[in-house]
Amino acid sequence: MVPEALSGEVIDLRLSPPPVEIGVLIDPLSVLMAIVVSVIGLFVTIFSSGYMHDDPSLTRFWFIMQLFISGYVLLVLADNFLLMFIGWEIVGLCCTYLTSFEYKKRKKAHLGLKVNNILRVGDVGLLIFILALYAYSNPHTFNFVELSKDDNLIIQLSRSGLLLVISLMFLGGVVGKAAQFPLHEWLPDMLVGTPSSSNALTECLAGPYLMARALPIFREAYVSGFNELSHFFLAVAWVGAITGFVAALTATAQRHPQRVMAYSISSVIGYMLTALGLAGLNSSMTSGYLAGTIILTIDAFVSALLILSTVFVSYAVRSEDLYNMRGFRSRLVHRGMEIAVFAMINVPPFSGFWLSNWVQTLALELTNRTYEYGQEILVRSGYGLFTLLILTGGVSAFYGLRLMGLIFSKGSLRKNVREVPKSMRISFSGLLLVTAILDISVPLLIPVFNGFFLPVVREMIFPSVFEVLIYIIPSISTVMTIIALLIGGYISHQLYISHKIDPEEVMKKFPFLTKIHAFLLNRCYIDALYYKVAYHAIGLSRSLYKGVEMEGIKMFRIRGINEFFDISVRWLSSLSRWIYPSIELGCFEKFNQRVVESVTKISGRMREVQTGVLSYNMLMMLFGTIMLALLLFMFGGGYAGAHL
Repeated sequence: MVPEALSGEVIDLRLSPPPVEIGVLIDPLSVLMAIVVSVIGLFVTIFSSGYMHDDPSLTRFWFIMQLFISGYVLLVLADNFLLMFIGWEIVGLCCTYLTSFEYKKRKKAHLGLKVNNILRVGDVGLLIFILALYAYSNPHTFNFVELSKDDNLIIQLSRSGLLLVISLMFLGGVVGKAAQFPLHEWLPDMLVGTPSSSNALTECLAGPYLMARALPIFREAYVSGFNELSHFFLAVAWVGAITGFVAALTATAQRHPQRVMAYSISSVIGYMLTALGLAGLNSSMTSGYLAGTIILTIDAFVSALLILSTVFVSYAVRSEDLYNMRGFRSRLVHRGMEIAVFAMINVPPFSGFWLSNWVQTLALELTNRTYEYGQEILVRSGYGLFTLLILTGGVSAFYGLRLMGLIFSKGSLRKNVREVPKSMRISFSGLLLVTAILDISVPLLIPVFNGFFLPVVREMIFPSVFEVLIYIIPSISTVMTIIALLIGGYISHQLYISHKIDPEEVMKKFPFLTKIHAFLLNRCYIDALYYKVAYHAIGLSRSLYKGVEMEGIKMFRIRGINEFFDISVRWLSSLSRWIYPSIELGCFEKFNQRVVESVTKISGRMREVQTGVLSYNMLMMLFGTIMLALLLFMFGGGYAGAHL
């Protein structure tokens, strides 16, 4: 597929005719994502062979893992929304199965149910979007290529007032799968509940991939004059920026390494969505689209390496508490975590430095472009997004160095370290090598990506590394990124690496910090809000189930069908006894009586006109006949003449 993608052609291979559309779309985005998922899946599979070698449910685990990878490949290679949605649901179900893999443990089973319910919320919005596209397309189709060529589709949706509504439904589906605010709390539970390193595949790639897939369609409509889509792009950018900041803050107080990884993934995906949202609003889509897809690619490997690092340590020390990992020693894991963390916290010259500056520069470009047109809301949004992204970088530096400090700082492990299987070391080393090469080669890869995605973006804005450096380096964003890195990194270093400041003493000295820490440790109480809403929803459903469905069925089964009809007849008889005096006698009979009285009064008045004199009556009849003849002559003749 790579040669076809490099040739610049978009190939749609269909295996069956409509209405059952099964096909493969070969273009730069689908090929790139298929490669990313397959390569990471290979490393994870090898890693898991060592981690799960003595698990009694190994066969079930392998089946779910391979179905998980297959679902992702189906999702990214599908040529239509319907087939993509099938892959989308396979991935979601496998997330649920992996979370509740140890279903005999009540807590793990509960986490699986929770993950499933949250994912379904976003899926409903996406399904509504897909069905609306099918209903308004002409001819009806789910195919990506045909929908992008249907000029009448957006017009019909706009005229019906549904364009912005279904666009936000689409965003809801992306938010759910990409673990974005406010539907991001399923990912920490999923990573905690999932055995082995299979969670390294839960990069939430499906959400940003789908946004990148549909972005050219929305962008073309926005440029064509459908200005309501500016609200959609703003929503995408703001959801990403808010998620990045909130998730980074929440990660600063977590004790479980997988929860830290989960919020880190949500935060970085927030950067991706912000870049794609800005791509729709800026004068050119190319820069934002490339930024989003490159972050999607590089971060998949960086996050996978970081997750495997924490799983490696958890396996060795037999603990899932960061405070029980102090004093761990492994040069391999230390180097791997250094590369991943330095990329995550924007240390130059690692990937995070270039890519975060790129997205922040896009936000500033939005302010410069829209200020000329007087679009004040876009100007303010650009500055707001830029500020949030800078703050997110500083907070990321804090929790990234905190993670490394808690694991590798001086201390004695509370538990004996066990030997890590060879397959885990081999897989980790391979992923470390690939990630390191990609991580330090981002300035070289950007022109390559620009050329690779030329069929989509249609312009070459980065023909060489020189243009990349000119675009990213001489910017206020670079200065602000380094300042945020130094501030966040310095505070974390003092607290968790050099131990010159005791966090407990600081919180005792400033009590409000204790409340902030508790707020973040409890995940900003968003998780508690989920349970509050679910509690009332479940209570309502149980009441309806018990009062309506079960009682009705119970009465039908126990009393039998004959008595059921007897009860129905008695109820209808009671109803008829009420209807007869109230409706029939009170309404219909009174109405008939009033009609009779009215006719009698009218006839009495007419009787007064009759005098009983025959000559007088004949005179009146003659007068009426003459008047009728005159009317017919005047109006009837004119009417006939008109026809003649």
